[in-house]
Amino acid sequence: MLAVAALVGTGTNIVALPYPSSNLIQTFQLSKLDHIVFVVMENRAYDDYFGVYCQHASLDCPEPANGIPPPTCIPRVIGSLATGCVRPFNETSLVTPDMPHYWAPAHTAYDNGKMDGFYPAEDNNSETMGHYNGSTIPVYWDLAQEFGMSDSFFSSTLSYSLPNHWYIIAGQTPQSILQGVLPSIGAFPQHHQYLNEANATPTIEGELAHHPAVSWTYYDFPLVTYHSAINILNDNLDGSAYSLWNPLAAPFSSYTLTSHFAPRTQFFTDVAAGSLPDLSWVIPSGSTSDHPPQNISLGENFIATVVNSVEESAYWNSTAVFLTWDDYGGFYDHVAPPQVDGFGLSFRVPFLVVSPWTPAGYVSHATEDFESVLRLMELRFGLGCLTARDCGATLPLDFFQFNLHRSPVYFENATSSRYPYFQPPSGTGVYRANVEQYLAENYSSLADED
Repeated sequence: MLAVAALVGTGTNIVALPYPSSNLIQTFQLSKLDHIVFVVMENRAYDDYFGVYCQHASLDCPEPANGIPPPTCIPRVIGSLATGCVRPFNETSLVTPDMPHYWAPAHTAYDNGKMDGFYPAEDNNSETMGHYNGSTIPVYWDLAQEFGMSDSFFSSTLSYSLPNHWYIIAGQTPQSILQGVLPSIGAFPQHHQYLNEANATPTIEGELAHHPAVSWTYYDFPLVTYHSAINILNDNLDGSAYSLWNPLAAPFSSYTLTSHFAPRTQFFTDVAAGSLPDLSWVIPSGSTSDHPPQNISLGENFIATVVNSVEESAYWNSTAVFLTWDDYGGFYDHVAPPQVDGFGLSFRVPFLVVSPWTPAGYVSHATEDFESVLRLMELRFGLGCLTARDCGATLPLDFFQFNLHRSPVYFENATSSRYPYFQPPSGTGVYRANVEQYLAENYSSLADED
């Protein structure tokens, strides 16, 4: 039985907010959902990956999606077309340069909702307007075709990776990192302030500490001692507490719960061994994250391996895999994000859902964000909630038809896959080979680059 109220806090200020009625939960039969896997990739806007996906209904697209409208052209100078404009183009390179995507350029690109500042915000780099298609990212498009995706899913704050990762696990972020990027050489006071704020920011980790029956693991890297994690040497950050993709490495409380932090490759061994926890966060390595300038085919291979490993296991019948990207990475998106407070929402990012209850080709148009997944975790396992963001977030329940039960749909790697989806011949062993190959290539480096 779920609690009828939730504690909501920012720092030490705690208030009570009502939960939705338990009848809602019963209606959607959430008790069938025993395992939630949340995979968070890096730095891609919706239009960069899905801007030309299913813009019209067809045999491959039962539901059209909100992609780049013709004739989009972004001015080279904000507010003026006198010097021309830059049009979206079909990106053919799997390796593109990293672009500015922190607080200042994000707000320049946003331009108070006009969405016309991307080119100058990215230092006049036309790469901001590039987009992929089913030929260049077939695994991601096949996942969307065979399961569900959203064309109205937003990252949480108009800033870079670390603040957005905080929203994923806390519904808020320490303020010292919102506009200034960590790591930053010589900014030691900011680093100490960040740690102090991190220790004062309630997260789902604290909720879970009061619910020991709910199992969870953050699959990224194992935690060392807190002293080592906060160590700074030679004017550079050397401590994992400042990880840009693992906010839970910053609070001291995490170092009393180290059994819940594991190398990302352990996810595959836990699934195979029957040890998958109720809640999993899966964070890729730098090379498999899609973060420019990494080759995005490596990210596709990683995601295919995650999905296939769950589908091959006994967990398939009770698990939903949620896949998203943590921020826009400097890439253009044409939809102005709703502004719910002074910090966000931010630009659309891709969001895919894989489960036995998700109908093929489903496109959600419901406005959702990172806190939607956080809220689903909290409600499913009766944890409470943390801030107005997660307590009031729209649940991603439209992806589930619990009277439906689908068989697994396996995916090949980026080189072998093609869109529209093509089922490989049965008995090829390609899916098991994907998992074993990934472990062989990555298991020796448990904490590779972030």
